[in-house]
Amino acid sequence: MTIAKKARMGHWASASLATALMLAGSSASPGSSATPSPPKPTASTPAQVHLADQLKDAGVKYYGSWRCPACQYQSNLFGQRGQERLPYVECAKPDTLPEQAKACIAAEIRAYPTWIHPSGERRVGVQSLNELQGWIEQP
Repeated sequence: MTIAKKARMGHWASASLATALMLAGSSASPGSSATPSPPKPTASTPAQVHLADQLKDAGVKYYGSWRCPACQYQSNLFGQRGQERLPYVECAKPDTLPEQAKACIAAEIRAYPTWIHPSGERRVGVQSLNELQGWIEQP
C-alpha cells in the first residue's frame, strides 16, 4: 500500500471517528485514549425493522467497516433485529468477505458509512432514520 493511500485511509478513519464522537456527545477527541464505544444495539421497534426492510427492498446499499465507530453507531440506530436486516456491505474484510470488498472497490467507497441509492445518489456519514425514510420516499 502506498503512503498516499494510507494517508487517505487514515483521513477517512479519523473523519468517521470524529463523526461518531460528535454523535455520542463525548468530549474525547480523535486519537485520545478516551474514545467511547458505540452503544450496544437495543431491541428493535417495528418501525426500525420496517425501515431496514424498505431500504433493502428499494435496492439501497449501506457500505461500512466493522472497525468504523460511525458505522457501528449507524447500525445501532436500527436496533438489533433491524440491524440484521440492513442491506449492509462490509468493506474491510477482504480475506473473509472478498465479494463484498470487491463491491466496495467497484462502488468507489471513500468514506464510511456510505449509503448508495439505485439512482446513484450517495449519502456519506451517519444518517438519521428520518433522513433515510425521506430519501427512499422521494419520487
